[in-house]
Amino acid sequence: MVQFVKDYAATIPNTTVVADRYNNVMIKRGTASFYPCVSAHIDSVQPIERKYAVEQMNGFLVGIAKNGTRVGFGADDKTGVYICLEMLRRFDNIAVALFSAEEIGCQGASKIEPAFFDNVGYLIEFDCPAHDMMSYSSGGQRLFANNDEFIKTAYPVLQQRGISKWQDHPYSDVMMLRKRFDFSCLNLSSGYYNWHQKDELVKIADTANSLEMAEELVRALGEKQYTFRRGEIDESAPIVPISKLVWPKP
Repeated sequence: MVQFVKDYAATIPNTTVVADRYNNVMIKRGTASFYPCVSAHIDSVQPIERKYAVEQMNGFLVGIAKNGTRVGFGADDKTGVYICLEMLRRFDNIAVALFSAEEIGCQGASKIEPAFFDNVGYLIEFDCPAHDMMSYSSGGQRLFANNDEFIKTAYPVLQQRGISKWQDHPYSDVMMLRKRFDFSCLNLSSGYYNWHQKDELVKIADTANSLEMAEELVRALGEKQYTFRRGEIDESAPIVPISKLVWPKP
């Protein structure tokens, strides 16, 4: 995965890509005072030795083994990786962070070189299932302030694109980033379902919707800095009521 991402990024003009010793991949394109940053993780819980084909069936991508049975194929978080690499093509000035070892405790995000984020203005991760979910918190870490310019600017796009479920989620890489840095974050649906299971699948239309949402969010938020300091107390009410993660149906 690391080599694939490096080779892909090398085909895009004005792009620098670095992989660290922890297998995180850090990419920047262009020059900005503050980069919009999109992120995903490149590891998966699915067995890497299994041979399978990914087939399109009635608007879904599914994994099929040689004997015809369903298998997981790492849609969590290859959908997010796909969105990030497409965003790299769509924007002249953008950063992409692809983390290793998320599934075993966000180890890549905990060890990635902090200097990469010195001029990152905000970060949008794509590691939520389904089409309508957003992490309000991750592993107990709040991702943004309720009443600031960041979420007020993002909200119309989120609403239009169907992000109606603001939820408290288990850990993802944004949890670790919020522990280490002071920029605001989002973590959004990327169109995968039944994650970590043998019947894992991707709804193509949902991933496409998430990609268009990503572009609209970055165009709305721009190349600006949105600060939410670690440990900051935020007593204002959220725009949308907060719920818990419920296993979504495709």
